[in-house]
Order: sequence, then structure tokens, then C-alpha cells
Amino acid sequence: MDIAQRKTADEDNWGPTDITDVLKELTDVRAKMIAAAPMSGHLGGVNPHNRESARNLLHYLALRRRDLRPLQLRLEAMGLSSLGRAESHVLSSVDTVLEVLHLLAHRPWRPPLRDHAISDFNRGHRLLAENTDALLGPAPAGRKVRIMVTMPSEAADDYHLVYNLLKQGMDCMRINCAHDNAADWLCMIKNLRKAEKSLAGPKLRTGPLEPGPAVVRIRPLRNVYGRVIVPARVWLTSKTSPRQPPSPASACLLTPPAWLSLLYKGEHVAFTDARDSDRSLTIVEVTDHGCWAETNKTAYIIPG
Repeated sequence: MDIAQRKTADEDNWGPTDITDVLKELTDVRAKMIAAAPMSGHLGGVNPHNRESARNLLHYLALRRRDLRPLQLRLEAMGLSSLGRAESHVLSSVDTVLEVLHLLAHRPWRPPLRDHAISDFNRGHRLLAENTDALLGPAPAGRKVRIMVTMPSEAADDYHLVYNLLKQGMDCMRINCAHDNAADWLCMIKNLRKAEKSLAGPKLRTGPLEPGPAVVRIRPLRNVYGRVIVPARVWLTSKTSPRQPPSPASACLLTPPAWLSLLYKGEHVAFTDARDSDRSLTIVEVTDHGCWAETNKTAYIIPG
């Protein structure tokens, strides 16, 4: 059934006039989001690799400058997204809701050019995961979130307070520089470093080990239901002059330079992994120093 023909339980509470009003308001919100990026004047100084995320942040700030609660309630009453979880792909979320509103209003609509915004939900989730890993490190085993704790004044003098927080799973210490002073902040940092060394424990010592096969596991991020929410991101680089990936990667693979130079965006690279499973990588970005590829299936790679 076409979405414009659907009936909802709240159809008596809204009609064509309400749809038109919401459509006008959200269109105005989108226009302000687009205007916010070039007006900021700061994007030129952002690393090109992070410029897409920076533009998305500007869109998010523009979206949150106004009180969205009345608009969100009206969108929810229509059975539409309230834009409450749009952080990683702000403009895409707004455009998706606008597309549905146009269908409900029986109006044709094609999204304007997004000007290098994050236009894909999966890409937005992947960039968010990559940037989180780069800033806070990989998520600890058993949980996907990181724990940041703002230090109280006592943390400057109480080593055991910091030690216990770290032992219980604190991943990031936050020092609020609006309180205390530089000497206290330094004491907090020293207590943290001391606790880190204490919890590191004794170093293991082993005898000579026979070399085994080097196995690289490429694994996408899945939710609790096993569905892929972020594809695995693989950095392909020349084995004669390898380069580090410009951002966190699920795996880095060394490849013949002549073969690497022939890859192009959108190409599918088929291969058989170490478990004799048929797999493929999709080239999503080609740079001067290597290529980015993605896959939605787990694969095991060994030399040769």
C-alpha cells in the first residue's frame, strides 16, 4: 500500500493542513542546516578526512538551536521519526522525513544536493564508530559503551578513589577545569597514571614460541540480533611502500602495487578466505596511499 494511502489511529487529529504546516516547518529547519555549514567559516581548516563529520556536526548544531519538542510531538503523532537519534546522519534523517511528508501531502519532491553531507545511514554509523574508537579507544570486552567519569575535588588527594574507579571500568577521566586549580588537576593525572601502572600487573615472560599462521579476522559490527549495523572497513595498501590507514580500520591488508592501482570506487573484489568461504570486498574510496573497502560478512585472511 502506498504510504500516502495509509490510515493511522491518529488520523482524526491531523489532516492536510497539519501536514502542510509540519512540512513547511521542517523545510525551514533544513534550510537553516544547509546555511550553517558555509557560514561557519571553519570547515576549510578541518582535515579533509574529517570534513564530512565536521559538516554533519554543524548540521546537528543548527538542528538543535531551536526547540524541536513541538515539532517532534507532531511528527510522532503522524507515526514518523522524531529525529531524536539523528546524530550520525543528521541531514539524511531530515530528508527521509521530508520525503514521507511530501508523499503524505501528494507532492513530488527530490532532495536538493547535500553538498558532501553524510548521505548514507550506514556510512554515518561507521564514521561515528571510527571516530569513537580514535578518540576513546576500542570498546572494552562485554560492552559497547565507554565510561567517562568527571573527577571530584577529592581525586587530587585520594589515590584509592581514582584506583577504584579505574578498576571498576572507567575508560576516560574528565577534569572539569572550572573547578579546583592547576596543581589539583596535575595531582589527579598523577593518581591516574599511578593507578594505570598498578592495574597493569606483572609482565608475562615466555620462552621461545614456534611461529604460527598470521590470521587476520575481518568482522563487521552487529547488533544483539546479529544484524550488521556497521560494515567492516578494510585498508588496502601497497606491500612495497605500505602506508598507515588515515583512520581506524577493521584490518589492513598488503597488496601488490600494480593490482592496487587498478582498483576503482564501486568495484567488487571476490576472494576465498582461509575457511574456504566465498567473500567479497566493495571498494568505497580510492586515495593516493591506498584504498578503503567494506564487507558485511566475516572473513579470515592469511598470507598467500
